[in-house]
Amino acid sequence: MTSAADIRSTLRHGRSSIGAWLTLPSPELAECLAGCGFDWLAVDMEHGAIGIETAGRVFIAAERHGVAPFARLPSADPYLARRLLDQGCQGLIVPVVESAEDFRAFASHCLYPPAGKRGVGLSRGNQFGDSFDTMLNHFQPLLVPQIETRAGVAAAAAIAALPMVDALFLGPYDLSASLGQAGNFATPAFADAMAEVRHACAEAGKAAGIHQVAPVLDGLEARKEEGFRLIAFGTDAQAIRHVFAPLKA
Repeated sequence: MTSAADIRSTLRHGRSSIGAWLTLPSPELAECLAGCGFDWLAVDMEHGAIGIETAGRVFIAAERHGVAPFARLPSADPYLARRLLDQGCQGLIVPVVESAEDFRAFASHCLYPPAGKRGVGLSRGNQFGDSFDTMLNHFQPLLVPQIETRAGVAAAAAIAALPMVDALFLGPYDLSASLGQAGNFATPAFADAMAEVRHACAEAGKAAGIHQVAPVLDGLEARKEEGFRLIAFGTDAQAIRHVFAPLKA
């Protein structure tokens, strides 16, 4: 199975890692996406309709196809993060991060002692004890703060410099809203913000990430050319609508 360590190595070697994005509470749909060649599958718990029980079943579906299960949290909730990691989550995308110190405090709950203060117990994530020592001594989830406000952009360099951060993930819609023109990605302010986040990543040797929401390959290639390497491509719902939208014409 693709692991957090595999994706971390991919990013550190300057290669791209592409993920699917699940918003609908369906392990069967997750399995369909997991069989399409993605490296990881993110359960969207911020804007999607997926709870923790369904997330666990989605993780199983992803693993069946060798795809790393991720989650986008609804907030920097350390105790939900702990539960998802215990369910086998390999990576966490954390929305609206605006402070390096706040993210450091959150991340401490995701790392086992002595690096952090994650609770230690038997769970699905360590195969109910069968891989307990391996997980305790070697596992570190991929940790990805989202930069999606003016304050986040201002703090991007400090956040990217944190040793436990693997990438910064730019949230284009929320960032454009924070800049005063929601959904307008053509403003100079938005272009400057994107450039600042990418520069922060480059200076820290971390990957820049983004969500290419429209499920079109030209858009995916454009994000790669812009320098983004951790890319969520489309969503389950958007992919379905993209295929059937011509029926409305």
